[in-house]
Amino acid sequence: MDREGSMDATIYCLVDSNGRVHLKDGARSYADVAATDGLNESECQQYRFDLATRRLFTDRATPSSGRAAEAFVANEVGTPERLIKFAGEGHLPKHVLASLLSIENRHAYLEACAAIEKKFTEACTAKNDPCLESGCSLEGEVCLEALTVAGAEYHQACAAEWIALFKRPTNRIDAWKN
Repeated sequence: MDREGSMDATIYCLVDSNGRVHLKDGARSYADVAATDGLNESECQQYRFDLATRRLFTDRATPSSGRAAEAFVANEVGTPERLIKFAGEGHLPKHVLASLLSIENRHAYLEACAAIEKKFTEACTAKNDPCLESGCSLEGEVCLEALTVAGAEYHQACAAEWIALFKRPTNRIDAWKN
């Protein structure tokens, strides 16, 4: 683990027999990716891209699937600009984005996300359609259900705050400074 990064800042990729790369936002394992696309995990080649170190790891591979995985990484997250685009589309959760910022910038980013979370919770509460029959159980707190319902919109809002910081190389962890 990179001392500045996080072990869970990993993109899990499966490459099927046709050379197609599969991934799932927020996947914590190859099984998560396989379940999403109805794949047989054991029939796919397996790659992990560690965002904290910018390294592609191979767990099971063939030369052709390796080229597909490398091309995917290069096209989607291979440069700071491409990572910004990928994150801006809502593909990465806030804890992963925070781990890519220098330690000095993480608090400001997480505070900005907390304000976003509060806005989504307040918008949900204002609908007067609580998740529980007895009403909202989190008066004044952040509601995870509201964030789950918001989905990509929530991730994109946090990513916008992250992008404002990450655009400056001095705000990044070492692996992403160039």
